[in-house]
Amino acid sequence: MSIRSINIQGFRSIRNMKLELTQLNIVSGANGCGKSNLYKAIRLLHEAAHGRLSQAIAEEGGIQKVMWAGGHRAGDRAKDPKRMILAVEMEHYEYQLEIGFPEPLISLFGLDPLVKKEGIWLSGYQRRKMSELMERVNQATFLKNIDGERLSYPMSLSQEDSVFGQLSDPHLYPEVSQVRESMKNWRFYHEFSVSASSPIRVPQVGIRSPILAHDGVNLAAAFETLRERGQTETLYAVLNKAFPHSHFSVEALGGRFQMLMQREGILRPLESAEFSDGTLRFLCLTVALLSPRPPLFMALNEPENSLHPELLPALAMLIAEASRYTQLWVTSHSTVLVEMIKSYCDVSHFQLDQKQGETVLVSVSN
Repeated sequence: MSIRSINIQGFRSIRNMKLELTQLNIVSGANGCGKSNLYKAIRLLHEAAHGRLSQAIAEEGGIQKVMWAGGHRAGDRAKDPKRMILAVEMEHYEYQLEIGFPEPLISLFGLDPLVKKEGIWLSGYQRRKMSELMERVNQATFLKNIDGERLSYPMSLSQEDSVFGQLSDPHLYPEVSQVRESMKNWRFYHEFSVSASSPIRVPQVGIRSPILAHDGVNLAAAFETLRERGQTETLYAVLNKAFPHSHFSVEALGGRFQMLMQREGILRPLESAEFSDGTLRFLCLTVALLSPRPPLFMALNEPENSLHPELLPALAMLIAEASRYTQLWVTSHSTVLVEMIKSYCDVSHFQLDQKQGETVLVSVSN
């Protein structure tokens, strides 16, 4: 299920923002305007579907660090948000999660969030009772079962996590389970560690890998899987544009795989330990975007980081090609990359700014 819109309230610098998405969405703006906060908010929905809401918020510094901390707008009578709201409308379903602060002075676990409300509705029915598939208020939850009956969920829920991480017998609630599985299958790629000690640079056990790991650690296996089962013509067209007169392959060493690069004028192939940082990062992006098992939704956070400007035309072509099969969200601070992508295909371009600590939408262009 593709994403029609996202609505974020009270998350870091985002006070209240709703974006209508298309197949290829690019978010740009100056450093510090809140691009990465939008990316992280969407990823938090993904983590909630996996049952990792508390852990993900803790990794961001705890609920106090991820909750809106700005003040009032001039002339705004509304109180500052005391809850964080993450909502997504997909092709057939809407999902919303409301998170609040833990009760003070009761527990030392002050970094944990408290789920206040959670709901799922059929899209297009303005969230009426007839379209409601799940309603949660604190620890009390009602779900529609496979027969369309609205039942109280019999198990006690932890306040610190989403229903998704605690749902047993998912076959009894097929629509709720479908929403969960859709959100679990979103993919996110932020940074690939390519330091001298990075696992990407040394041989790794090779098993068929149609999906690149979020950290790229299975790059060689994922590359070979793509070469054998994927769009080989597109793969080599992108790599030839990025690295002319070079050829990439995988070497098997007793069950362990490593990347090789044969360059014109060099008598032996270079091993992955010898690749430049930019080469490794571009390979990871290529394998992620051309996955033989494309997801319905994929998010990339500043993919141009640490890439030489000469690689941007190939990256633009790669992103445009991948958007034919996957709905894409790309944050970027490179106006050059954005314009290159626009030359290949239609794009929804959201430009952000920050005013008095709040992320605001400056313009939307298609």
